This record gives sequence, C-alpha cells and structure tokens, in this order.
Amino acid sequence: MKGKLMLECFSWTAASVVMFAAGIQIAFLSPLTVLAAPVPFLLFTCRAGIKASMPGALAGTFFVFFTMGEVSAFMYLCEFALLGLLAGFIMLRVKSGADYFLAAVAASVAVKLFLIGAFSYAAGFNPFMITPEAAESFISSVSGTLSHGGVSVSPESVKGYALNMVNTVSLLMPSMIILFAACDTAVGYLAARLYAKRDGSFSVPELPLFASWRFPKNIFWALLAALILDMASKAMPDDPLYKMLSMNMMEVLRGVFLIEGLSLAWYFMTAYRVNRAVRCLAVCFGLFFAPVSYVLSMVGVFDIWYDLRKRIKLRGK
Repeated sequence: MKGKLMLECFSWTAASVVMFAAGIQIAFLSPLTVLAAPVPFLLFTCRAGIKASMPGALAGTFFVFFTMGEVSAFMYLCEFALLGLLAGFIMLRVKSGADYFLAAVAASVAVKLFLIGAFSYAAGFNPFMITPEAAESFISSVSGTLSHGGVSVSPESVKGYALNMVNTVSLLMPSMIILFAACDTAVGYLAARLYAKRDGSFSVPELPLFASWRFPKNIFWALLAALILDMASKAMPDDPLYKMLSMNMMEVLRGVFLIEGLSLAWYFMTAYRVNRAVRCLAVCFGLFFAPVSYVLSMVGVFDIWYDLRKRIKLRGK
C-alpha cells in the first residue's frame, strides 16, 4: 500500500510539473495552467492527506529548481504546490461549500500577496504586473493581425494603448488578485467534484444549487461606499488613492452582481427545462461577452433587491 501511495504521489507531482512547464513554454496555455495550478496537489491531498502530499510538493519544487532556475521554482512552490496543499487541507476540514470558497479564496489571495511581496522585495518587480514592453508587443501583434485585414493602426496609437493598458492593470491589481483567486478556487472545486464522483475516496463539501444562489442585501453598503469613493476621487483628482479604491471595489462588486445574474438566468433556464449543455454554453457566453455580462450584472442588482425569483411566475416550473 505504501508503494502504491508513493507511485500516486509521483504521478500527481509529475502532472503538476508538466502543467507548470507547459504554462512557461507555451504562451497561450499560461492562463489555463495558472487557473488549474492547485488541482493536482488539491486532489492528492484530499485523497491521501497533507502529510503524504508535502514530499511531492518539495520534490516538484526541487525538480523545477534544477531544470528551470530559482525564480521558476519559487513561483511553482507558491502557485502550484503550496496553494494546492492549502486548498486540499481546507476541503478536508470544512463542511459546507460556501465555507470552502471563503477560506480557499482567502488562502489564494494570501499566497498571491506573499508571492508579490517576495518578488518585490528580492527583485524589485511584481510578477503579476504587465510591463510596458510586453503590453506594446501584445498590441503590436494585434495591430499586425488587423493590418492584414485592411485596418491600419499607427505606432503612436499602439504606444498609447499600451500605456493605458499598463495604467489600468496597475490600478486594478487588487481586484484582479481577488477575482483571479475566486476563479482558481472555482476551477479546483469543480475538478474535485468531478474526480470525487469517479473515485469516491473523499467527499466534497456541497454547495447549494446554482439556481438558488443569492447574495444578501447588505452588499449594497459596499456599493454605496464605492460610489462615495468615486465621488471623492472626482472631487480630489490629485489623490489617486480614492480612484484606486473605488475602481477595485466596483470591479469586485460587478463580479458579484454578474454571478447573481447568471444564477437567475440558470434558474429560468432550468424552470423551462433548457438542455444542460445549452445552459452551460449560455453561462460561458454571459461570462465572456462583455455586453451580455454588463446586462446580467444590472439584472443581478435588481435580483438582490427585489428577489425576482419570487416575483416572476413561471408557466414551465
């Protein structure tokens, strides 16, 4: 049994290292691998416990250190190994899905802040911050693609877009960290749910049905605070603190309202017996298509205040 556990630990560690290497070497895979970074050690920790997972995390870190260098090893240790161990430990300890999400998001934010602080102290830069050169290179590649289609973009416009991108990312860094932590927590939870259905060696804390998700009305106090900070930023434009706080609070609240709107849309689609695959496609469309996500966020605001599920009668329910 001990040999079988060691082999399983080696397999999950190898999967984690391969994911990390793929994200480093293949640019378009980086967002996917970073979102799924905690999954291998999350699943193995749920199966075997955190003590059995720690040797694999250390082995993976040492392997990355000797093959890719100390910077890559530190990033792997934080985002792939440590975050996976923490997520698995939390999943084994909590009893409800809501408690898991709150604790896991807090752990993910803490790990990312530690990573940023360590890099800022040792190397003087933020690993999550896009550089002006990288932004200009990205926009230049997009403009090159557009030029093949007959749309020309001047070099001055490219530099202006790059500068705006860097300024926006720097202002929205706190909300980006929170929302990204929520995304990798959701990916880890879904992966654990799917694996637990097949394996059955551990249980995943249950969440309420997505169609019944509702946020409390006291979230509007946060919205009021964000509006007050926005007015303060316009009254005192020389102080960037108010603008940064208001923008970040509004981005996080927009994410909350979007989830509320998606939950309401799922409720109606379920009531009218829409195919599950179609519902999933509609949710993905609502998440990534900006005009629809904006409308759903507004609908989410009304749903929190008026509880549209109770007020709208459904014939197909």
